[in-house]
Amino acid sequence: MATHHSQNSHSERLLASATDEWQAMQEHRFVVDIERDRLAADAFARYLSYEGRFVETAMAIFGYALVKADTVAHKHWLIGVLHALSTEQVPYFERTLAALDLPRSYDDVPLPTAVSAFDSGMLDIARNGTYEEVIVSMLAAEWMYGTWCTRASHASISNPYVRDWVALHAEPTFLAQVQWLKAQVDGWSAQRFDFERSSAIFRKVLALEIDFHSAAYEA
Repeated sequence: MATHHSQNSHSERLLASATDEWQAMQEHRFVVDIERDRLAADAFARYLSYEGRFVETAMAIFGYALVKADTVAHKHWLIGVLHALSTEQVPYFERTLAALDLPRSYDDVPLPTAVSAFDSGMLDIARNGTYEEVIVSMLAAEWMYGTWCTRASHASISNPYVRDWVALHAEPTFLAQVQWLKAQVDGWSAQRFDFERSSAIFRKVLALEIDFHSAAYEA
């Protein structure tokens, strides 16, 4: 069922422009399998391997945002984001991959096309885009995660590693980051906010996310 949103703010306009992609991700097989406590162990293992490698890319993306940020306050926040990635998400992957006896996330293992496309697509936006474009791209990804993980955090999840992963994206620090990204976008003037360009990026990121999560089911 679609969720109805106000379209007054820049972020809500972006969400409204990507209804199909947003719902497809919120209702993705990977998400539904977690919510119904039926995600296969091998699918989660593949996902962990792919996502663990993307954390390094995410650090580079936020590094580009840090360099391109226009105020000291924004730079300070982004330094905090990088700190959280290195002290919360990286240890999660190191701990979980070791516990499941899976290859380390940085091993030079070929990636599926959809996973490589997501990684390179996100990095390309960060490397070549403006500060605003980097922020919009990460808003799409993290708002999406925060939404379904908050919902899934109320479900009964028997796999402790899956449960920990969901909790990591439903805890106050991560959700505060989503709110910060939204506040960034909503605080831009009409002149600064390029809706057409931002909407294209927002939808592209969600489309990349859909394919990325589907790759977990491809042995």
